[in-house]
This record gives sequence, C-alpha cells and structure tokens, in this order.
Amino acid sequence: APEFAETAPPPTAGVEEPDPGLEAVGHSQASHAATALLSVGAERLVCSPLRRARETAAPIAAALGLSVEVSEAMSEIFDPSLGHDSRVAMLGPLLSGKWSEQPANLRLFRDSVLRTLIELGDRHTIVVSHFVAISAAIGAATGDDRVSPCPLVNASITTMEVVDSKLVLRRKVEVAHLPR
Repeated sequence: APEFAETAPPPTAGVEEPDPGLEAVGHSQASHAATALLSVGAERLVCSPLRRARETAAPIAAALGLSVEVSEAMSEIFDPSLGHDSRVAMLGPLLSGKWSEQPANLRLFRDSVLRTLIELGDRHTIVVSHFVAISAAIGAATGDDRVSPCPLVNASITTMEVVDSKLVLRRKVEVAHLPR
C-alpha cells in the first residue's frame, strides 16, 4: 500500500526554479515525516528524481533502513526543458482545471503516475513525490476529476491501498507529525 510523503520544497519549487533543493524548514519537515513513517512497516521507498524529493527521501531511508529507488514516473509534471514563462503560464489553468480537459501529454503524465502507483501496490511502499502526482492519486481514488482535488501540505502523509487494481484512499494529508 503506498504511503505518500509530499516533498517539502521552497515556495519557488517547480515554477521559478525547476529543481531546487530543500531549505532548512524542508529538511526539518522531512525528518519529522521520517519519524512518523517508522511504524508503517514499509518494504520499499520510491521517489521522484528531483533534488527536493531525493532530499526528502534521505532521512526516511536512513530511519527505515531502506534504499531509495528513483522513479521518473513520480516526477513533477513540468517537463524540465520548459522555460520559466511556460511553466508559469501552464500552472494556473492546470491547477484550476480538470484532468479530462487537459492536453494529451498531461493526461499521459497522470496515467503514468497512476499505473506506477498501482504496480507499486504489491508491496508496502513509501512514495516521495510532488503536488500534482499526489493530487492525481487522490483524485483517482476518490473519483474526483479535478487536477487539484484538495489542499496538500508540504511533508504531509497520504495513505492509500491498491484494491482490485484501483487506488483506495485510507487517510489523506496527515500533518500531525509536523511541528506548528
């Protein structure tokens, strides 16, 4: 069953700067997420190839004694080759829209995320990913076509299970492990 840990990026992540690392607060949030995930019994840790995801996954890997498997499918929706202006122009309409209204390349991104998560569901897996990928999973699990079906918090934990090759939401956007 996938456990999702939202990366803890700086406010400019993905838009102003395509691949930033974590700031001090992000490292703290990642450490708290690692502590919260100690008891889940994960057998596997998968993360996006982006720096902030790898830096979020590092304390989780250390705490749980797992190696980090990098998955391109868990990456950010932005194509790394897109320029700043293109990312900014894409973001507003994307986040306020529905998947059924998106161009084919973005729907393919969503399909890849969902397919990968379902494949990972054969083992208890922690996935460290990004806002749009986690939102796509929550939307699929709840039947919500919106790209952004609910607010997410950096370093929050969302728990899903794969049942009959479908994602089932168990708990979403848990933040009790994070300091105020």
